[in-house]
Amino acid sequence: MYELLKRAMDQTGKVAIARVMIRSRESLAAIRVSGGTIMMSAMHYPDEIRHPGALTELGYQVSLHDNEVKMAVNLINSLSAKFQPEKYTDTYRQSLMEKIQAKIAGEVIATPARPESGKVVDLMEALKASINLAKEEREQKKAPKGNKPADAAADVELKAAKTRARRKTS
Repeated sequence: MYELLKRAMDQTGKVAIARVMIRSRESLAAIRVSGGTIMMSAMHYPDEIRHPGALTELGYQVSLHDNEVKMAVNLINSLSAKFQPEKYTDTYRQSLMEKIQAKIAGEVIATPARPESGKVVDLMEALKASINLAKEEREQKKAPKGNKPADAAADVELKAAKTRARRKTS
């Protein structure tokens, strides 16, 4: 049946619209053929879609300087890498399974405390720190394997810069 449906949809160029249940909620989905397989893409109901012009409550003006945009582009380019799906895990599911196993073992499950709200960060400083960190890491990768920092102070400073950059961006 799968192959028959796939081939017929591919030959007609048609897309099927379906109602599916995702996390106990009914959603619309487009079913289509792509790359030799049937794929599903979640869709929005018409009342969930707003035209950008209808968002008058935002009412703010943004002025960006060219150097800010260039720094953001540089940051994105320096942090870009080939996508490796194996690096990502469903942490919610993993945590849920751990709690289920603990409950089965008779352990009492504690309710976690609410996290504190984050502090406001200067975006330009965070961008600069991230770009500098990415440059330093790239330079370290390019350096010959036998050449380590001449003294421990340089190594400590690099670790401190990484920590500062992480704190500023989180």
